[in-house]
Amino acid sequence: MVGNQSSPFINQVHLQRLKQLCDHYEPHQTTKTDIPTLSKQLNCSDRNVAKLVKTLANIGWLSWQPGRGRGNKSEITILTNFEATLMQVLELYCHKGQLSEASRYAEIFGFNNTFRKRLPHWLSAAQENLKAQNTLITLVPYTIPNFHPLWAYRAASRLYVDALFDTLLKYDSETKTIRPHLAHYYEFRDNELWLRLRPDVVFHNGEKLTAKHVATCITDRVGKPHTYQQLYRHIKAVRTQGSWVILAMTHKQHAILHILADMHSAIYLESNDDDIPYGTGPFKLESYDKHQWVLVKNPDYFSNGGFIDKAEFWTSDTAEAKVQGHIVHHGYSSNGFIACDQIPLQTGCDIISFPTTKSSLSMDEKAWIFHHAREFCHHVTQDILPVANSVVGYHQHQGVYLYHHEMKRPTQTLKVLASHSNKYRIQLLHYLESKGANIEVFSDDESQHTQYDMAIGGYVFSDDDMFGYYKWLICSSVFKYCLSPQQQAVFLNIVDKLLLTSSSETHYLDQLHRCEDWLIQHGVFFPLWRDSLSYNFDKSLQGAETDSAGTVSLRKLWFED
Repeated sequence: MVGNQSSPFINQVHLQRLKQLCDHYEPHQTTKTDIPTLSKQLNCSDRNVAKLVKTLANIGWLSWQPGRGRGNKSEITILTNFEATLMQVLELYCHKGQLSEASRYAEIFGFNNTFRKRLPHWLSAAQENLKAQNTLITLVPYTIPNFHPLWAYRAASRLYVDALFDTLLKYDSETKTIRPHLAHYYEFRDNELWLRLRPDVVFHNGEKLTAKHVATCITDRVGKPHTYQQLYRHIKAVRTQGSWVILAMTHKQHAILHILADMHSAIYLESNDDDIPYGTGPFKLESYDKHQWVLVKNPDYFSNGGFIDKAEFWTSDTAEAKVQGHIVHHGYSSNGFIACDQIPLQTGCDIISFPTTKSSLSMDEKAWIFHHAREFCHHVTQDILPVANSVVGYHQHQGVYLYHHEMKRPTQTLKVLASHSNKYRIQLLHYLESKGANIEVFSDDESQHTQYDMAIGGYVFSDDDMFGYYKWLICSSVFKYCLSPQQQAVFLNIVDKLLLTSSSETHYLDQLHRCEDWLIQHGVFFPLWRDSLSYNFDKSLQGAETDSAGTVSLRKLWFED
């Protein structure tokens, strides 16, 4: 019971006092008491207690019968349960579109988990108010991902890095060309790439972007160990000259343009107060915690910015069909939820890989796993989960074969690293067990302490097919964990030679398939299936196109009037 129409405005103090009273008096039971007793219990003056009792009675939370005559105590009846009342108050805030305020109250009173569970069911009534405020609400199946361009490598980070940061160059997926962005002009001078910065860009803290900022970011990527460090191996030195940033290369190669257009090359400014750096993007980070983060439009953006004024993201159990939000991201379809909008991934796939360990499987044993795993893929294939013949969709027509005809069932227990297990990965492992394999599964958290025989994981790529393929071949965990140092050196040499001798990007894309097939024939990895992403989009939301990785761009979203 929240109160009647004539009730005063309910605030945090009212709720705190109600909670105190519920701690001392059983709801719905009449108890004798007096003002001095209440004053002691609530730790306030007799005068304030009298005012408080009157206020809470007007709201409808308690009944108060004053004692008549000397020595006769008053009677108090708490008419509501605190948790139920708090939930009603939070629901009213949500209906008004004030989700952050509701979240703040939930945190103050220790009902965060309950609030997050109920929020998806309260959003339906709130959507018009939120739309009027030009505020987007998105429910996601994950906690806050990494926003730092240098360290973000999971697919969940893509939307936020794109919204908060900018790259020097942009890849145009329609024309398949590189165009200027933070750098308004670029040119090669022998083995050097010269990039001239726009003069009108500022970071979200108000600091103007300079060539030195850019040089620092690129130097970090060359020198600091990170997932994509291999991409920058051909940069020998970085220097600045006025508004110019100059990259000295080992040789002239146009792949550097694609690298600088990739989100992992986004420009940032480290913050002294936060692990999340400042960006220059069309949105800036207003607030965040583990389960909720808010982005707001950047009024000082140098280019065409977003159309949404505010975007709130909430961690939620989006597996439930009745959850509401302008966007509800249910995760991968392989997790078992089929939503209104299924977004097939055009490239990237689930794979099995074989790390190099002291107890590495023999080629005969890998061939056995290959045969039965691919057999399973063809058994479960469907429009939503097609068999993958390559990690990139471009080479799907090629087919995948292992030219090793001897097979042997592994006799030892297979230690399997299953990253983010979903129902199809689990079914695959059960299928291998049904064929005679003994399997022990480990999670990501245990991988640092356990040697494993094979891994099941997934990859998604950007719209830039050639670069995505190139990046996967030399930066993925397959390269890092499944090739010996000697094999890595040989493999990098092959990739570089193909790059230098290819006549065009399309030719290079064709040539890289030889590298992928080399990995398959040497028992390093093989592809399984191509997944899809499940979304529900509100009908009033426009611009909700996704890229080949199934990611929505916050820059393009807007509400229909």
